Amino acid sequence: MPRRPRRPLHPETPAPTRSTSARSIPPPHRYRVPLPVILAAALVVTAAAQAATVRVRDGSVGFAYRVTLIPVNGTVNAVQSSDTTLDFAALRRTRTTVTVNLAALKTGIALRDEHAREALDARNFPNASFTLENFSGPERLPDGQAVQGDVTGTFTLRGVPRPLKAPVTLTRRGNSLNVQATFTVNPQAHGVNVKGGDTSTRVTVNLTLAP
Repeated sequence: MPRRPRRPLHPETPAPTRSTSARSIPPPHRYRVPLPVILAAALVVTAAAQAATVRVRDGSVGFAYRVTLIPVNGTVNAVQSSDTTLDFAALRRTRTTVTVNLAALKTGIALRDEHAREALDARNFPNASFTLENFSGPERLPDGQAVQGDVTGTFTLRGVPRPLKAPVTLTRRGNSLNVQATFTVNPQAHGVNVKGGDTSTRVTVNLTLAP
């Protein structure tokens, strides 16, 4: 009697074939961030890196005044400021108050210094100040460059505040900012009355804000 062929103990079953088309294999999910969002984030990071708290580290204020047509020039080197957040990528956001100690006023003659401080009533109002409220000019200031603009704010002398607008030149050196400004004030408008005194005083400012 003929023998039947033995079946293999583990028959090989061909694996079912599957389609490898793009429809059957979904592509990996990718999150695409719009380019404007990326640029905005980069600007925020850059601005944060450039912002710093600064104060006046070196400053002087000069003035040119006349009494009975006699020129009286002087300087004050005692200049301070409130803590200021300076952002070179957003100059218009800068706000600060700069104060000048009138007790340090020098005209070159000690007796004249005393008379000037008396006219300014420096005993009761020891400081002149300027509070910056707005800067009009370029928004950004790259390192090593200078820009020009205008500052507006409140100038206070002898306790009397008056609005003030002045042109300024801003120069950046690393994280420091040099500020130069020239403007005129009317002493009488602040209650400073000197017999024969001029109605216009030329003021020059040169100061550096740095961390």
